[in-house]
Amino acid sequence: MESEIRELDKDDGVKLFTQRLDFYWQFISVYAIALFIYFFLKGLFFDTTFTKIVRDPVVILLALFIIGSGLALLYNIFRKRSIIVGRDFLIFRNRFSEKLFHINDIISISIVKERIPRSRRKGVIRIIRIKIKNRKRFIRIRMSSFWNSKEFVTALLELRKGVEGKFYL
Repeated sequence: MESEIRELDKDDGVKLFTQRLDFYWQFISVYAIALFIYFFLKGLFFDTTFTKIVRDPVVILLALFIIGSGLALLYNIFRKRSIIVGRDFLIFRNRFSEKLFHINDIISISIVKERIPRSRRKGVIRIIRIKIKNRKRFIRIRMSSFWNSKEFVTALLELRKGVEGKFYL
C-alpha cells in the first residue's frame, strides 16, 4: 500500500504525514537522567547499598515513569498512525484500519487556536477541525502531532479549497 501511495505522490499530489513520537524519547531521556542523578547523589552522600536505593520511593516512581513512557512509545510505534491527504480525499490510517473521507463527505475544514484548559501555560494549540457528514463531532487533529506540520497545513488548505468550491459549482 505504501508503494501505491509513493506512486500516487509523484502523480496526483498525494501526501503522507506520519505521527511524531519524538516527545516520548525526550520524556524517557529526562526521566533516565533524573534517575541517574538521584542514584549518584544518594550513593555519594548517604553511602547506602544498591538494594536500599532500589527500594526508595523516588526511584520506584522514576522507574515507573520510564517504563510507562517506553510502553506508550512502543504502543504508538506499533499502531503506526498516519494521515494521507489527496486532492479530493483524506485518509486516516493506522496499522489495523483505514478510514477514507471523500471530498463530498467533508463539510468544512477549519484551523483554530484553542487555549490549554486548566494549565499554567498561557499558550494556545493550533487544531485542525474537520466536520464530516453524518457525524456529530468534529475530527480534531493537533498539527504539532505530525511531521512537516507546515506542509500538512498547506495540503489541508488545498483540500479546503476543494471543499469550499463544491458548494459553488
